[in-house]
Amino acid sequence: MKRDKIADKERLEALGSYTIMDSEEESLYNDITALAAAICNTPISLISLVDDNRQFFKSHHGLELTSTTLDDSFCKYLILDDLDVLIVENPNQDKRFSEYASVKGDLKIGFYAGVSLTNDDGYQLGSLCVMDQKTKQLNELQINGLKTLAKQVIQLFELRKSKKISRHQKNKLEQKGILLDNIVSATGIGIWERDIKNNLMKLNYECLKILGYSAEAKKTLQYSDWENFIHPEDLKLVKAKLERCFEHKTEIYDIKYRIINLSGQTNWVHDNGKVLSWDDDQPLLMYGTIQNITQKVNDDFELVKLKNNQEAIINNTKDLLWSVDTEYRLIMANNAYHELIRDNIGYQFNVGDVVFSENFDIDINNKWKNYYARALNGEQFSIKGKFHNPAKLRTTYGLTSFNPLYDNNGKLLGLTCYSKDITSEVLSQQVLISAKEEMQKIMDASLDIICTIDEEGYFLSINKACQKIWGYEPKDLIGKQYIGFVHEEDKELTLNEAFAILEGEKVTGFENRYIHKNNTIVPMLWSANWDDKERVVYCIARDITEKKKADVQLAQSERRFKSLVQDGSDLIAILNTEANFLYVSPTSTRILQTTPEEYLGTNAFDYVHPEDYDEVLKQFYKILEVPQTKIRPFRFRIKNNQYIWMETTVTNKLDEPSINGIVVNSRDVSNRVNYLKAIEKQNAKLKEIAWTQSHELRAPVARLMGLVNLIRDENHDLDFEEKNRMLQYIIDSADEIDVVIKKIVDSTVQRMNIEETE
Repeated sequence: MKRDKIADKERLEALGSYTIMDSEEESLYNDITALAAAICNTPISLISLVDDNRQFFKSHHGLELTSTTLDDSFCKYLILDDLDVLIVENPNQDKRFSEYASVKGDLKIGFYAGVSLTNDDGYQLGSLCVMDQKTKQLNELQINGLKTLAKQVIQLFELRKSKKISRHQKNKLEQKGILLDNIVSATGIGIWERDIKNNLMKLNYECLKILGYSAEAKKTLQYSDWENFIHPEDLKLVKAKLERCFEHKTEIYDIKYRIINLSGQTNWVHDNGKVLSWDDDQPLLMYGTIQNITQKVNDDFELVKLKNNQEAIINNTKDLLWSVDTEYRLIMANNAYHELIRDNIGYQFNVGDVVFSENFDIDINNKWKNYYARALNGEQFSIKGKFHNPAKLRTTYGLTSFNPLYDNNGKLLGLTCYSKDITSEVLSQQVLISAKEEMQKIMDASLDIICTIDEEGYFLSINKACQKIWGYEPKDLIGKQYIGFVHEEDKELTLNEAFAILEGEKVTGFENRYIHKNNTIVPMLWSANWDDKERVVYCIARDITEKKKADVQLAQSERRFKSLVQDGSDLIAILNTEANFLYVSPTSTRILQTTPEEYLGTNAFDYVHPEDYDEVLKQFYKILEVPQTKIRPFRFRIKNNQYIWMETTVTNKLDEPSINGIVVNSRDVSNRVNYLKAIEKQNAKLKEIAWTQSHELRAPVARLMGLVNLIRDENHDLDFEEKNRMLQYIIDSADEIDVVIKKIVDSTVQRMNIEETE
């Protein structure tokens, strides 16, 4: 059904009636697309006409293509969906256009806005559209500008059709020669025919009326009678013009002069004609027209008077002032206007000159003709323009106003133009825009979120940090309420803080949680301030995820530290380079039987046993050369002048800002040292006992070994009795050894029991 709208026969016939498809490029249409692109600040603007299988670009500003198929057409949807305006802010997110070659390909179209070209019969012919590679939005003024330009395009189409019809009718009239008199009468123009050879003038009714004759008067006069109507002061000029016309076959007779009619009234006429028949070089027949221009001359005179009265005033301003008549001829201009024209083309326009020049670019001439035509059609408007002054090598900006000029009776005389130098305002705006752009760059470079929020809680602006922190692009958030992204459990607290801000309270260090686009939780730290003048809240927010992790790690570290330092089995102290105590852990109360406060400010070596002092001092000061050293067990004085054995590890932390000292980690090893000393003493006693008793074993053992060797010796052939006797000797020796061993054991046990009792 929608396809039928594109292929509708009546719509296609309406499009064809303008003979516009595949027509040559025309500057008038190019001016419109250039203006549309300027209004909407886009690089591309098109006048697109849609038939049943393609779209043709009558004008294509910023694009080399002249046509595309309907498969890649945005404009067709204006017809398919019967729309006056179609705006696609992001084609990549619109399923109708996301696969278009113009969107995915090299053009990368990221924005489209089109206004339907609808003729007076309601047929949609295509669109006036603008496009950009980046997404954007148009304001109401820009959209209305596109609509106005679209109407201008339709007017040009209608004018094209009218001219076509007019040409057709003109040819038809010329062929048949009908209705000519009626057309001439309607214009009020007199027609004359001069028989030069016979000196006769044949006049129509309008011509006779100019001379003051009635409708019944004769229509033929002697040429001499005709000359009698010409003002005496102008007759010589008229004759000279005619002579020039007779001397040059191509010369057109065209002159303005005064006629005194039958009632004695003087009127200005515009007379022109041409010799149509020659006899060799002699003119035979001449045709021409004459028109009463008295009112126009009087109007011109009034304009001259007006110009003279205002000249002193207008030349004292640096703003440009000028006016032109309905034929684009200069009526007046001030010195500032003449100076600008002279600097651009090398000469100035004089009064009566057409205010266009071949030295101007054709597009510039056409643009200004369009402006003048709009004003002559009764439109009052202003345009901003850029003017280059070659003489001063600078570019200025002007705001030019166009207004129709009427006489006291409401008759159109021409138009007036006023151009004000707005260079300073434009430059100020450019500086402001540049400052805003720089500020936006600074904001986007921030790792923190910077945003503004209105009274209703809607995001008005936000920098690009939101994408990294929350996963949303700025366009996803602007226009949305911030509370919708806050963690459900934090919403009430957040709203309470928001109310306080709107009451004028400046909030810093407020924490809440936001929900990331991927549904993870992001802890945030906020600072916000209400601007009563702007009626917005300015906010800065920081992702404190890492801070939260650090806080957890710090808490864990503190717990570990407490466990190690306060509740541990080791004594931890911090000394300066002179070995004075700067810190002592609470474990001193248990290990040294002295509170930490009693050690602070005292010197550690005051507590070292004199016999161990030198060795400990030597080991301690090694720490100035190596990062860590270990001091072997030494005696350390505790309460009541008692000593315990300490084993110490010393670590250099002088360069650590948080410590700035020497860390001493000590452990009570008294039990281990005493145990080792007891073992050494016991070993010595055992060695003494073994040495004392060993000789008692030697005699029986030696005897025992001698008997064994005797039995083993093959050279001694012992009989049965001898062997029994030797065996008895062996048994006796073994018994003796057993007795000795028991004696040694009993003696050792007795000695060890005595020592343990001591």
